[in-house]
Amino acid sequence: MSCAATIERFRLQPNAFTRQRELPFARLVTFMLNLRKGSTEQELAGLCSVLDNEAVAGNVPTRAAFSKARKGLSEKLFGHLNRLAIETFCSGWSTPRWHGFRLRAVDGTTFRLPTGEALERAFGAQANGPTLARGSILYDIGHDLVLDAQVAATCVGEHELAIEHLAHAEPGDLLIYDRGYPAFWFFALHLSLGVDFCMRLSRSSFAPAQAFFDSQLRAQIVTLTPSAEQRRACRDQRVPAEPIRVRLVRVTLSGGETEVLATSVLEEERLPARLFGALYHKRWSAEEHIKRQKRWAEVENLSGRSPLAVRQDIQAKILAMNLAAMLRNVAQLLAERRYAHRQFRYQVRACSTLSAMKDNLVRLLLGDGAQQRRLLDRLVLHLASAVEAVRPNRSFPRQNPGKLKPGFHPAYKRAA
Repeated sequence: MSCAATIERFRLQPNAFTRQRELPFARLVTFMLNLRKGSTEQELAGLCSVLDNEAVAGNVPTRAAFSKARKGLSEKLFGHLNRLAIETFCSGWSTPRWHGFRLRAVDGTTFRLPTGEALERAFGAQANGPTLARGSILYDIGHDLVLDAQVAATCVGEHELAIEHLAHAEPGDLLIYDRGYPAFWFFALHLSLGVDFCMRLSRSSFAPAQAFFDSQLRAQIVTLTPSAEQRRACRDQRVPAEPIRVRLVRVTLSGGETEVLATSVLEEERLPARLFGALYHKRWSAEEHIKRQKRWAEVENLSGRSPLAVRQDIQAKILAMNLAAMLRNVAQLLAERRYAHRQFRYQVRACSTLSAMKDNLVRLLLGDGAQQRRLLDRLVLHLASAVEAVRPNRSFPRQNPGKLKPGFHPAYKRAA
């Protein structure tokens, strides 16, 4: 799709981006992708300094110009660009598989928003505490990429957002879910799409699950027959309400706690029960990615107080993190060759990759072809040395996330 066609598809106003403004389409999108953390004024000055290759740039767009320009841009553009970037990257990159499956994880979160009537109307007011938006990601575990991200009001459930993710899944994928997701109709939906799943069950999820918890079996194939309520849910979701077979697998954690997983992969030969502990542990990388969104990329550090600004900022930072992850994948290939002789495997640090992308993302997106190639080579070589050893079987106590969340007061963004 050409730039003109992209503008036509994703502009919200008929006359948006038709004149030569201070922030034309390409420059506006690049600015929003540049892992913005500081005040809008400071970030605009930084953008122009990079583009002009000057310590202090002249003709810096104003905050009002940015606010006006962004009103003409749909947040859906960033999801579109994300899909294009992933398709391009994967077309020239081997797809990691785990016992024949492409591993995906689905995880939900909430984003803290600034106060304001517009945001409360769009995302729902909280009785006590800050305004929140609900978020959810479909995460590619092998590539460290967010395949799909959804931002919605808090009244929208995680199941509803997970349904949107399934539009980006396909046969050959194995989707891993936490214990908030299991439902008969949700199982049936995956089976109707030919997409395999692995979900953690609570004791009260299904009667066979409770019996399995009380047994000493390591794995068992059970048949789930829908109740009247579950059949109604299937009709609402337009999926078959026929009995389905799933395999229950017991996983014993190092602390002695027992988890029970339900999977659509029935064949023991294809996926032995002994592998499910390691499989479910891989879902943790999706939670770690959400932590990086909030702590390193500061996705809750928003540049506006309108629903459109919130969705633009969140989707733009997720796309920027994906672009960084693609660069990190290339550097990781070089690092593995460079450090193959050492005792431990070495991995490129994600925080170093994000730091390296600030401002260099502008040069990569708006520079000329020769400049882009030289910069990419330098970045890959630099990141291939920014590594840390992977020491297996290490664990640390989980800290209270509520004590770790910083605040981002709209009037007091960082100035440097």
